Amino acid sequence: MDKFLRRKDSSSRTDDEEPSTSVTKNLKKIVKRKYDEDYIKYGFSWCGDETAPRPQCIICGDQLSNESMVPSKLKRHLYSSHPSCANKDKQYFKRCLEQNKKQKKFMKSAVTVSEKALEASYHVVKLIARQKKPHTVGETLIKPACMEIVRLMLESNEVKEVNKVSLSADTVKRRIHDMSSDILGTLIKKLLSAEKFALQIDETTDIKNKAQLIAIVRFVD
Repeated sequence: MDKFLRRKDSSSRTDDEEPSTSVTKNLKKIVKRKYDEDYIKYGFSWCGDETAPRPQCIICGDQLSNESMVPSKLKRHLYSSHPSCANKDKQYFKRCLEQNKKQKKFMKSAVTVSEKALEASYHVVKLIARQKKPHTVGETLIKPACMEIVRLMLESNEVKEVNKVSLSADTVKRRIHDMSSDILGTLIKKLLSAEKFALQIDETTDIKNKAQLIAIVRFVD
């Protein structure tokens, strides 16, 4: 009975022998599916890498995995998520795709204009702070003057772009606070990295006879 129950010693197997359940035999070949232009009739375009594109729904914008790039799975998403569009033809989805592209282009352009308007707002606020002018001067004088100059010397469409620059009193106050906080943070960072620095403190009064504490710091940058 012992000879039937005795197990084979694994150490007796030679190095040349491979186990019957080899891992390399069980590995499946990864298939990267390609997008077919005919898939648009299921309401899908593609995004991502061209070598392994991912199907993207034109209606809701959902992105599926590359493994879902088969008609059955695309059709299932269309019928389950967008049953009202299930009977639409290719031309309908093509129009939706073109509309989505135009919206993305418009949004990109709007974001770029907003960044330029924000930068211009900070530059004007810095001029107002340096000249110690009232915060209302930006909205009551500077902005109308810029719009009038642009209207007379450039096209009228450019006036709309200048009008996007925010220069209200609250905005000027907030911009000055942001710039002062950034200057303070930068100064503290440089002082922490500097080996030596000198600090001098003095007290004075302003035009309203109120006490003002002045701190002067010198360091090697």
